[in-house]
Amino acid sequence: MTLAQNPGLQTSRRSLVRLAALTGAATVATGVSANFVAAQAQTALSLFPEDYHYPTVTGPSLALWGSSSFDGAHADQGVPQGYNASLAHLLRDYLGIPVLEFGRGGDTSTMIAARRGVGARTYQLVFPQDKIPATGSVPVTLAEGSQVAWGPSAQVPGLVGDVPGVLTAGDAEGSYSFTRTLDGAEVYAPASSPASWFHSYQEMVSRACYHVIQIGRNNLDEFEQIKEDTQLSYDLAPERTLVMGHFRGQWDARDSAMAKQVDAYNAWAKGVYGDRFVNPELFMRETTQEAWLRYGALSGSGVWASDEDRAAYDEGKIPPSFYAADGFHLNGWGYVALAQQLYYRTTHLGWFEAK
Repeated sequence: MTLAQNPGLQTSRRSLVRLAALTGAATVATGVSANFVAAQAQTALSLFPEDYHYPTVTGPSLALWGSSSFDGAHADQGVPQGYNASLAHLLRDYLGIPVLEFGRGGDTSTMIAARRGVGARTYQLVFPQDKIPATGSVPVTLAEGSQVAWGPSAQVPGLVGDVPGVLTAGDAEGSYSFTRTLDGAEVYAPASSPASWFHSYQEMVSRACYHVIQIGRNNLDEFEQIKEDTQLSYDLAPERTLVMGHFRGQWDARDSAMAKQVDAYNAWAKGVYGDRFVNPELFMRETTQEAWLRYGALSGSGVWASDEDRAAYDEGKIPPSFYAADGFHLNGWGYVALAQQLYYRTTHLGWFEAK
């Protein structure tokens, strides 16, 4: 995507450069990458709350975009106490590079695409009296042209012009609040103009990264929507992006609605992205039976040792040994399997040197 295709990004890039210059965080010069300037500005100024502090990217790095599976949900289940089995932590260890974790439990495909920086999914905000207050929070809505479905999990760091803040879903459907994280002057931001557009800080700090996207697990029934959001997100960096597919729940039968939705998406993505697609269900069903993995990274998991695991395989399912107690998310061993899959695929593509 070029600046001409999304002119609102120009404002955010210039804003970050100015913020960095004002704080002395970085020397602004031609060729300094926007994500580097953004990270340095954040370090000097603490633009966002601690939950949104990300590693400074100065070399090979990986950004994970998705919902709860990329947010470490239930990663403490199944594994020994104290073992950090979140996908981001495992990949940092396997690859020896910074990994930026942009998972947000509950997010749907348009919400993930908006955080990823897809121009067609930009949050176009409407401020009361078209003004961003000098401090604190303000209720906002989305302009009619916005194409981001509302969801209660929305919580995104970003900038409106020069103003950093966090956009958060309100209690009522369609409502949001924008909370400034840096006090300053009141700012005029007329609705339906680029001056009121909210730009994802996560996208800004990850522009030099390689990316893994898993989009649509929370709205699998919207097949055309998740295909479009996947493609738009992929197109931002097609040479540096992997698409991860989906897996059914533990108790979903082969002919269940979810199983059919998962199969349809995975088949579509495989056909479109080829070796830039990874199928987690296939990997956890088949590859984890191989001795090098079962008795290697998965040693201690007990996977495939029980009658329940074997019965699940015969039914076309992932072994129960990889599921959390809710039967929908993975446990720690499931994340180990996913991390192994991503480790081998990214190194196979030559993105990072194998450790």
